[in-house]
Amino acid sequence: MNAKVAKAYANNEVESSVISSDSKELVVLVYERVLDNLKIGKCALENGEYGVEAFAKANDLIQQGLLACLDYSAGQDIAINLGAIYEWSLREMVNGRIEKSPQKIQEVIEVLTPLYEAWLSLAPKAQLHNGQAERFIKKTVRPTNLSVVNA
Repeated sequence: MNAKVAKAYANNEVESSVISSDSKELVVLVYERVLDNLKIGKCALENGEYGVEAFAKANDLIQQGLLACLDYSAGQDIAINLGAIYEWSLREMVNGRIEKSPQKIQEVIEVLTPLYEAWLSLAPKAQLHNGQAERFIKKTVRPTNLSVVNA
């Protein structure tokens, strides 16, 4: 199978899974793509590269797929806290790129991973999407400079 056909097949598979997913599963898919791109960007920084495309995708996914979808009227403090975490993540991504610090990107990954795991537990069918769920589940350390509103 040539690369063009493989890419078309992969795009079709992702599109099909999005169409058949409920909102919780879509959030899980967004988290998976964010974490994928953060890891790609982190590797790029470790190799002396900039990771522009990976960080741009992660940024767009956080802004348009997570932050923009928060329902502040229904979610109240939870939505405010998630919004603060997403905003912090965006700032740390920028700081990590400016400082060329893979560690800052790792901190973002470590903060977003438990949120991903929580969404994954709410959407158990999401575990079937490309087997990606298993890759991100690990023990995390949270940075101390993250502030959120108390629920």
